[in-house]
Amino acid sequence: MSKQHWYKWHSWAGFPLAVLCCFVMLSGTLAVMSHELDWLTNPAIRTQPHQAEPFNWSEYYREVQSVSHSDKIYQLSAPLHEGFAAEAILYDAKNQRYRVYVDPNGYQYTGNGAWFNWQTTLRRIHRHLMMPLNLGLTIVSALAFPLLFSLVSGLILHPQWWRGLWRAPRRANKRVFWGDIHRLTGLWTSGLLLIISVTGVWYFVEKYGLGANYPINGKPKSELAMKTHVSVQPQVLDTALDTVARLRPAFQIKSIYLPIKAGQPIRVDGQENQILVRDRANNLIFDPLSGALLSQRHAEDLSAHVRISEAADPLHFGTWGGYWSKTLYFMFGLLMSSLSITGTIIYAHRTFKWRKGQTPPLRNVLYRGAMNTKAGALISLTLITICLVLTTFSLSSR
Repeated sequence: MSKQHWYKWHSWAGFPLAVLCCFVMLSGTLAVMSHELDWLTNPAIRTQPHQAEPFNWSEYYREVQSVSHSDKIYQLSAPLHEGFAAEAILYDAKNQRYRVYVDPNGYQYTGNGAWFNWQTTLRRIHRHLMMPLNLGLTIVSALAFPLLFSLVSGLILHPQWWRGLWRAPRRANKRVFWGDIHRLTGLWTSGLLLIISVTGVWYFVEKYGLGANYPINGKPKSELAMKTHVSVQPQVLDTALDTVARLRPAFQIKSIYLPIKAGQPIRVDGQENQILVRDRANNLIFDPLSGALLSQRHAEDLSAHVRISEAADPLHFGTWGGYWSKTLYFMFGLLMSSLSITGTIIYAHRTFKWRKGQTPPLRNVLYRGAMNTKAGALISLTLITICLVLTTFSLSSR
């Protein structure tokens, strides 16, 4: 296939839905730093650096209980980073979720937070455009296929791509300049684009038949716990925590899930010397009445299929390396999001003939390029509008 044919296929893979791709990639880039946005906008999350002592889950739980006003406590999470409060998720009498924050220095209540914070809102926008999950996840994950083809075709168009990493954009004219900017940005972000598109394809195939089978968690043994909701007593949680420390001393607890309806156990999730696994890959399950151990899950015992599935989220969102990996993802994610913009500019310059020396303002060039996709622009703008309307409705209804 000639270079001209590869260029045509490269344009058709990335251009028709360029507006939607830009929106999805930008929302994902912001989602990488969504916890930090919450930290900036909610004073209740901000604390002094943590003390050296191990985190005391018992004191944390008792403090959340004291401010819960009989609301159901669903999840207790450890502080995400230094300077972050511990976060609990509760259900009120109307079955609406909200957040409670506790300072890990002294375990004092610092305030509340809405369920739809930056993290939840951006993640839902990026994952399924705020639409019903089956529909939205299908649309978003399907975008990974043209993104992956754009990457492959772009590298084929630049067979010695490593030489282009240090080639400054030419300024002969605006078409050449924006073409070089697009090439340079694409080359520098190709690694992240590969990770994002491959994991996106994985999400799609998981959704449609390739979902991994996880070991089944234990169920409560007591008849009362199977028939009614059990409010876990502090001494029961203490028993469970002692068992975790005794059986798995290297286990770092990240979250504790408590029952909010009949038949649910206590679930303790965490990390234990494995890489690229979500916290749920390691867990211990306890009876909510007695604190007796019901089952355990070890990440190293999971199948290869499950381990691949577990690696998808840390790789896709850049959480695998803490702050430094998230920062890299955020910076390169912004650059990657701009590829749709520069590609649209290039297409406009290729398809429209401006009078010599009379190139319109950049916003007009962008508008002409985007609108030239016709059906693609209509689909993109319709989906984005639906997403924004649903987001506004979700935020205003809380």
